[in-house]
Amino acid sequence: MLDPLPYGDSYQRTAVYIKSALARIGIDVQLRAQDFPTYTRRIYTDRDFQFAVVGMGTLFDPTVGVQRLFWSKNFRPGVPFSNGTHYQNAEVDRLLESAAVETDDEKRGELFKAFQKIVIDEVPSLTLVMQQQVTLYNPRLSGFALEANGLSGSLAAIEFANQAVARG
Repeated sequence: MLDPLPYGDSYQRTAVYIKSALARIGIDVQLRAQDFPTYTRRIYTDRDFQFAVVGMGTLFDPTVGVQRLFWSKNFRPGVPFSNGTHYQNAEVDRLLESAAVETDDEKRGELFKAFQKIVIDEVPSLTLVMQQQVTLYNPRLSGFALEANGLSGSLAAIEFANQAVARG
């Protein structure tokens, strides 16, 4: 049974592709359709699934966006988009916790590289699709806020040629 995230059509299309690809090697996959609250309860509370198509943003820093997915202390039944796979590895926990407080960028990078090597070998989850994010830029515009929201940030302060951009 495969549960695609019921949010937009890309998750459903990915699930249909997985079903088709696995059928070619003799594995029959049934897709389960449900609304978002049912999906969230099934995956993160009841843990009533075999595998799922999920969407995860890694955000602006691995400690915020990635750690939550692999840190065993973040297995929290009922909390969506936490460690839903219930992945546990003491060395991964140690590396993530060390990286979270490391102030030296080079040492921090090495900790995350060591974490990645373990996770790649153990494959608690598999990234199949990466959505391309696009940002537009024009030197005649100013007021872009570089903040934690990234591409989801507000464009309210954008100005063009020394005057506010008309908002409609």
